[in-house]
Amino acid sequence: MSAETWSSELESNGSVDFRPRRSRLAVRLAGFGLLMVLSAWTNVEHLRADGVSGALGVLRLTALAAFVYGTGLTTWQLITNRPVITVDAEGVTRGRSLQWSGITSIDEPAGWPLARAVQINPADRRTRPISIPQDHVGDLDALAPWLRSLHEQHRD
Repeated sequence: MSAETWSSELESNGSVDFRPRRSRLAVRLAGFGLLMVLSAWTNVEHLRADGVSGALGVLRLTALAAFVYGTGLTTWQLITNRPVITVDAEGVTRGRSLQWSGITSIDEPAGWPLARAVQINPADRRTRPISIPQDHVGDLDALAPWLRSLHEQHRD
């Protein structure tokens, strides 16, 4: 989608919902699932060889727990199609809401090549920023200026 599409959807519907992109979630699920199975297999092999003690055993179990968590979270996101990021006349919502008047800046996309995100910074330092990742929007380079233009419109 492009900035023009988002603008027209905002005009017609009053909001733009960015749902998780299922294709990216499917790839992530395959990756986490494979790592989880391999980690479980190596843990079982080391358990059979009585090699689960020490720091390496703890690291193996920690890695397995992380892969199980990643697989479970990604499965939940695929099933529920959440979290949804909503942009409307009030502000940006991702589980919690940041009003346009409470936003100080919108950063350029940053992060690793396949895990970039646009961060929306609140004026109140006690409030966490809202991050919009590539899992929700394919063209982050178009999203950041579009959000900035909305921020300018609603700040006046």
